[in-house]
Amino acid sequence: MPMIDVSKYKMELLSDIYNTPMIVEALDSQQLDVLNDEPDTLMYQNLFPFMRVPDTQNKADTYILLSVDIDKINRNNKTYALYQTTIWVLAHVDRMQMAEQYQATRVDYIATELDNLFDGQRKFGFSEFELISNREILLNEKYLYRELIFVCNDLRHPVTPI
Repeated sequence: MPMIDVSKYKMELLSDIYNTPMIVEALDSQQLDVLNDEPDTLMYQNLFPFMRVPDTQNKADTYILLSVDIDKINRNNKTYALYQTTIWVLAHVDRMQMAEQYQATRVDYIATELDNLFDGQRKFGFSEFELISNREILLNEKYLYRELIFVCNDLRHPVTPI
């Protein structure tokens, strides 16, 4: 059995993100008119299905970037696909502070909402998403990000060993 289409998988995850109002609001995107625009307008503006460093010369903003890596694991004499989804919540230092009621930096708040959205969730018939890492990393003097790593197994489709 083939593994899933990675592009489709990424787009479904991003759809879950842009359809979560608390995350969209917390992005506080300069690209989105919350009253008039659909949240999917954030695609390729603030939400990316690949890792990228924004053009730091033009604007200070907040981004969610994701990548998917697939490894093979052996379990009960069968080989399965292990999906590792890495999400970066990347923000310019000028955009880190949120309103006092949040009591969190922007990247911390969004990372918590992403954890609430995905941890324990099942997608594509996989095992539950499990958050295995949550780290804050300084990218450069202008940007820092929180890196979330989730793993899950595709237990429906054993992979034929090569």
